Amino acid sequence: MKKLLIVLFVVMLTVLAACGDSSDGKVDESGEEVNGKAETKADNEDEGKTMTSEENESKEATVGDVITNEAGASTLVSRTDDIGTFESGPIQLTIKKANGVSMDVSDDYIDYFEAEELEYIQVDLQVENTSEDNVTFYASQAIMTTSTGEQLEPDMLLSDHIDGDYYGKVNKSGTSFYVLENTKAEDVESIRLIFSAAHDENFEDIGEELDIEIELNK
Repeated sequence: MKKLLIVLFVVMLTVLAACGDSSDGKVDESGEEVNGKAETKADNEDEGKTMTSEENESKEATVGDVITNEAGASTLVSRTDDIGTFESGPIQLTIKKANGVSMDVSDDYIDYFEAEELEYIQVDLQVENTSEDNVTFYASQAIMTTSTGEQLEPDMLLSDHIDGDYYGKVNKSGTSFYVLENTKAEDVESIRLIFSAAHDENFEDIGEELDIEIELNK
């Protein structure tokens, strides 16, 4: 049962990065649940909108949007897109986006998540081996430090496992979730990601360690 809830939670997180169009604006916190979908007082941009995960599937979440489902309501508090592509030997690492998210866990799910609130940073990654050689690069084991002074590893239950072995020219992608322990996502102004260097079958480094700083846009 707990595994099912975690899957439900991850689905809700993933739609925060869904593609499409969305208008900007602050969320109207007075929205009420009607037939499983949240409605706001009015449709004007100033009052904003609260969306269910189904409604957001065809939209691109912007800062301030709230995504809801049975597990709770997740507010996107920061977002930076198209961060860049970085090289470690033949490995090309593309960081597609980094999001800061604050989640209010619904009463029915507090016992399962063992928390009333979850604060986390989400990082979407794509990795390519540009050579024909067998290369190892652990994209899903990057260490994160934050401007608020935390040092974190990816949450292995919530994050995608990106296998570290690349047998020739292959591509892999996934999302890493870093759950904040002492601070709120809205207080994180920037993050730093540290990836170990790519190495060959003899465990010899064939690239450089990647040390990447990212400003989170609010």
